[in-house]
Parts: sequence; C-alpha cells; structure tokens
Amino acid sequence: MTHEKALAKTEAIAGAAFDFNGTWMNQYGSRMELKVSGQTLAGIYESAVSSSGSAIKGQLSGFINGDLITFSVNWPTAAITSWVGQVIKDGGNDVIATLWQMAANVPDADEPTGLWQSIHAGTDRFCR
Repeated sequence: MTHEKALAKTEAIAGAAFDFNGTWMNQYGSRMELKVSGQTLAGIYESAVSSSGSAIKGQLSGFINGDLITFSVNWPTAAITSWVGQVIKDGGNDVIATLWQMAANVPDADEPTGLWQSIHAGTDRFCR
C-alpha cells in the first residue's frame, strides 16, 4: 500500500493531547529528553548501544499529534535514525511503542551494490 492510500484511509479524528515532555528510556537503557513546543519536539537522545561499545548522543527533533509521535536523531557519526509510534497503556504505565529505521552512509563507490545494506529497522518501547 502506498503512503498516500494509507493516509486516505485515516479518519479525521483528533487524538487526545498527550504530554511527551520529560525523560524516556527504552528497553536497552537508551535515554531521551523531550521538550515539546506546540506540536514540535526537541531534545537529546543518548544511545546506550553503539559500534564503539560506549554511549553516543545525538540531537533529536520531531513532531507530535495527539498521542502520536515521530522523531529523528542526527548522530555525530554518518547515520540518522527515525522513529514513529504511539503512546499505549501497558500495566497502567504510559509506553511509547515505536518502529525505527536507521540509514548509515555508504561510500559512493559501494552504493550500486550496497546501498540497501545500510538501512536497519527495528522496534523500541520507551517508558518514563
């Protein structure tokens, strides 16, 4: 299904506003500090997992719409990760359930055969 067809199927119902401000942590111990201004997000993301084996921080920016969220992190390495998700209740706790994709740079000479090997995907669950 194309993005346009999926968007056409969504109902024009505004979701209840959710307060995303504050510190959130995922299942791997990565931490993000979110600051909301209207429907815009800003903050810092500190990944507990990196290729070097130590934590790495990146600038975070994104958007919210009711209890929907999307944000991207521009890493100091040659990579960008984007998450999209929604707040759910799990055992009475607020959890941001997300899907993510990361694109890492591939040297130009390797792009014809290796471009799509640089795209990684997964899921994260963030709790306060």
